[in-house]
Amino acid sequence: MKQMLKLTLLVLCISVLSACKKDQVAGKGTAVVTAKEFSYNMAIKAVTPDEAVNGDISSGTGIKQIYGYLVRSGKTDSLVYSSPQEAMNQTSFHFLIPTINYASANLEKVQGIKLMIRDLDNGTSEGFVKVTSFSPPMPTLKNIPTKLLPDESGKIRITGTAASENGIKEIAIYDDYQGIDALVEKIDLPNREKTYELNYTYTYRKNASRVKVVITDLYGLSASSIINLPLLSYNSFKGIEMMANGTAAIPSASSFFTGETGTAFGSCNVNGQEQKIDFVGYCTSTFVYTLYSPANTSTISKNFKCGSLIWEPNVADLKATKFRVLVPGTAAIDQVYAAYNANLITELSDAFFNGIPVQAGNTAKFDAIVANQSTAIFNLSTAYLIWIRVPKADGLNYTNQLLRVKEVNIAATAALSTIKFDILVSK
Repeated sequence: MKQMLKLTLLVLCISVLSACKKDQVAGKGTAVVTAKEFSYNMAIKAVTPDEAVNGDISSGTGIKQIYGYLVRSGKTDSLVYSSPQEAMNQTSFHFLIPTINYASANLEKVQGIKLMIRDLDNGTSEGFVKVTSFSPPMPTLKNIPTKLLPDESGKIRITGTAASENGIKEIAIYDDYQGIDALVEKIDLPNREKTYELNYTYTYRKNASRVKVVITDLYGLSASSIINLPLLSYNSFKGIEMMANGTAAIPSASSFFTGETGTAFGSCNVNGQEQKIDFVGYCTSTFVYTLYSPANTSTISKNFKCGSLIWEPNVADLKATKFRVLVPGTAAIDQVYAAYNANLITELSDAFFNGIPVQAGNTAKFDAIVANQSTAIFNLSTAYLIWIRVPKADGLNYTNQLLRVKEVNIAATAALSTIKFDILVSK
């Protein structure tokens, strides 16, 4: 009986030892993984140098199954790949792990993808594909204006600095004249410069309210800036030329300005249009070119002639326009000059002129000597902006105007002298 028990135990031990040896042989596996190292761009959720993590597996006995696990520092490995049916029984197989399989994971501390390969004889092998992650710096747009207005030709000069450490691929200009952003121009940068000084002339398209500048870098990352194109609350008239009062032999064709149309008419067609006159051009016998309030022309009206006919207006029809020459030197007035010269004026409400005393003068006179400039005396070099307030027919409201003197030509005959100006007239 004892001999039988010993024999049974011996058989069991041999069986256990045989089973252990079998497991050890099965566990070694024959598969070998060959793959590049990959880099994962966290901003655009893409890997390089290929579009997906991939590599080759060779197995001496044939492949039964492949599993891929995402390995991250401080986190549990997670399954991101299982081999397709076509890998079965192959001794060599090219695997490809789509980025979408792990793109939703936080890959800030990714180390790579561990591959577990089971052979047809149940042997297992392990391979590793190194994957590192990085966050590229975003491109930038600096010093792009937030608001611009078209010039008299409908042009807008867009300037600023585009930059990207990754290299700039392109800069695109859009506007919304159709109600949605529409491409205006695309500037390709084949040399992938890291900085680019933008200097683009945009031609205004009717109904556009904004321009959008977009920089795109080598990785497809982008940044944008919006330039607003405000709707103007005024009309702009350029290059208006007015003659003084003229003579009987040479009647003036442009002594009277109306902001309603931005035009000037003369002595021979002023009758019946007195109510439209915003201001009057006149040159005194002492050769001083002067802008007059229509209501203040009673003493000079007889000097506006059409042949033998003189201008004899009904004073009740004439507007009591007021002038104020803007003399630089105060913050409020300097701001008006800065806005005008930078083409940034969008409206001519009283708020725009905040801090400047309202107009009180009935005339504004030209004197080229800067030292003589005052709230009633303008010149061409410093005090060349004139704020004009024109009452409306209701006697309660008024129109603001901003006149920019461009030229004054004093003729040998004072009455033939001229002035040239640009003017903004509030709507």
